[in-house]
Amino acid sequence: MVGIDPETDFTVGPWLEEHAGGKLADDEVILGANAHIFFGKSESHVGDVEFFYGRPFKVVGILEATGLGIDDDAFITLDAAYELSSESNVDAVEKADIEPGQISTVMVKVDPRYDRADVARNISLQVPGTAGVTSKELMATSLSRQLQTLTPGLLLIGAGFWFISVLMIGALFTMIVNERRRELGLLQAMGATRGFIFREVMLEAVELTLLGGVTGIVAGSVLILVLKGPVADSLGVEFVWPSASYLVVFTVGYLLLAALTGALAALYPAVSASRLEPYQAIRSGE
Repeated sequence: MVGIDPETDFTVGPWLEEHAGGKLADDEVILGANAHIFFGKSESHVGDVEFFYGRPFKVVGILEATGLGIDDDAFITLDAAYELSSESNVDAVEKADIEPGQISTVMVKVDPRYDRADVARNISLQVPGTAGVTSKELMATSLSRQLQTLTPGLLLIGAGFWFISVLMIGALFTMIVNERRRELGLLQAMGATRGFIFREVMLEAVELTLLGGVTGIVAGSVLILVLKGPVADSLGVEFVWPSASYLVVFTVGYLLLAALTGALAALYPAVSASRLEPYQAIRSGE
């Protein structure tokens, strides 16, 4: 349970502004996406009444899943938290040990011109009894830390596979050019320029790698849709899709990389094909 000041809070404040006019009454609660688990329910709905330390609260909103600890929280007003603590002696099985005026966390919205780590460090130095942490440190999980450790190694492995792919595609197009020597020689004999031959080989390579890129995106998307539930459950995290703009940028970047891979791989075979002598190419291809 988290007590907030709706007037200054900026964690669920934007949601309040959009859905509740920025107001949260003392008998109302906003639930995280997974908070219903603590009530022994499969799900909660807006309008339900839930009890905290013997006091009823009306559910006025349920936040979208974020994959963070906030999904397990329930948000009430700070005044309601103080009142709940004083009433819990009588109404609750267990007393809520919160003193009037007591707070545990102060969220600071830092101006983008300043470094968050420096601000957190200065708060720790200048305000006795506090520990300043950044949002990145606060929301970090053991899984995210493990992923941060693994990321450089995964990038290195990916770069290695990409390099091997360039070599393999280059070898493939070298064989294709050798098998088509007679056709390439005939094209040159009929007036095709070296530039035309070069462009044809390069275009074919780029088209094939782009087709492979599209196939990879479709197959990967299907695999994610099938496995996202089991993987999220096994890791104990919520699966959250990236934003649409991120997906578009990622897809375009992936396809550009696929096209670049084809172009780099076919560069040497294309140059070799464009330098073939028509007569020798026709004779060697017989």
